[in-house]
Amino acid sequence: MRNLPLCAIALLISFLCASQSYSGKETDNYSGITSLSFNPANLADSRFKTDINLIQVSSTTSNDYYAFNFSELFNDASGISFEESGMRFPSQNNNVYQNLDILGPSFLFNLSDKHSLAISTRVRGYLNLREVNGNLFETLQDGDILNKDFNIDMENLNGTAHAWGEAGLTYGFVVMNKKNHFLKAGVTAKYLLGAGGFFMNSNNINGSYDSVAETISANGDLSYAAANSTDEDDDFDFGNGSSSIGGDIGLIYEYRPELKKDRKLDSLALRGHNQYRLKLGLSITDIGSITYQDVNIDTYSISGTVSASDFDEDFEQGLEDNYSFISNTQDVTVQLPTALRYSLDLRVDRNIYIAATGAVGLNASTDPYSNNQLNYTTIVPRYESRLFTLYTNISFVEYADMTWGAGLRFGPLSFGSGSILSNLISEDSQAADFYIGLKIPFHHRLKSKKKKNKFKELI
Repeated sequence: MRNLPLCAIALLISFLCASQSYSGKETDNYSGITSLSFNPANLADSRFKTDINLIQVSSTTSNDYYAFNFSELFNDASGISFEESGMRFPSQNNNVYQNLDILGPSFLFNLSDKHSLAISTRVRGYLNLREVNGNLFETLQDGDILNKDFNIDMENLNGTAHAWGEAGLTYGFVVMNKKNHFLKAGVTAKYLLGAGGFFMNSNNINGSYDSVAETISANGDLSYAAANSTDEDDDFDFGNGSSSIGGDIGLIYEYRPELKKDRKLDSLALRGHNQYRLKLGLSITDIGSITYQDVNIDTYSISGTVSASDFDEDFEQGLEDNYSFISNTQDVTVQLPTALRYSLDLRVDRNIYIAATGAVGLNASTDPYSNNQLNYTTIVPRYESRLFTLYTNISFVEYADMTWGAGLRFGPLSFGSGSILSNLISEDSQAADFYIGLKIPFHHRLKSKKKKNKFKELI
């Protein structure tokens, strides 16, 4: 007998924190193949002859229910209880977001000066839990709850947990290269392999608990389903043949004024240098969906008064024993977290930049079978060079307060967090994330041999 998966996931709310994938790293012109996840147009006219990714891992989470004082970890890490030490902000419609992103073996290469290709592998995991009644959840945490009356009031509860793999082929090309204006584009075609998902939906559940009679009186509906999971352990399974095609598409414009006073900024330095003063990017990512066949969907009609003890051992069994339900088998199509991404990057000095990036989720939050990209905007000042990039970033993240983080790339190694600095100084952090990556980069020459004589004219 399966336990109700997303009800169990809901219990994780009291341990959660927040941000977005590879926070800040996407602005680095030397981030290589990682940047294609944000805008495939980054592939064209990159600073690389070849960039070989070994592994990149990013883990992010967000919620508007729970906050934690991370400084306590440094004072007494062994005695910390995340459940007891955190601050809670319950409301009628709390939300949870989680994202795991693993970029596996991948590489990019150039076909010519204007055309490039990349091949990538990736594993993704997303959780969206929406419109959770945090006040009710807070009540249920009370150890003396069975001795108190309380009301049950929940509307538009919606949850989707989904995992899948990707094999991507990216093509980037130069669209326009005029005196001061440069435009490039990119597109990624993805083979999507679904691992599975858990889904829960309720239009409303209203009722009350009677502490004297120890009964629950309620009316409403609840449905849930599991795709590609086993009855024994609710594990995801990549082997059931749920596959599809998806993609990303993007454009990048660069303003490249003639900068003959500084030869390193002149266009004759070619592909070894960044040649822009201003760069603007726009992309749509995670276009597509995955269809799972023959998914069992259980829909319960909740009505009447039942004994609370019926739910002590097994929540699902309590539902089956007390309420009528319909079990249907049908195909379920899960929407990927389609997002509109934008970026602006201003070159202040030779190695000094300031960027603004962000994303807006395009899927409807009411869709019971979809994941949603977290909405955010990030400001990223940075020092950037071939050898290393150091940046700090300030983010305004959905479901959380402002976060402050930092990151470093040194040669083949990169690591960072979009919230580590704010976590160190805040007593009620709602943000925690990290990324780490290792790759083998092969850069373009700082100046082309073919253009060496013309380059000398600027010295």
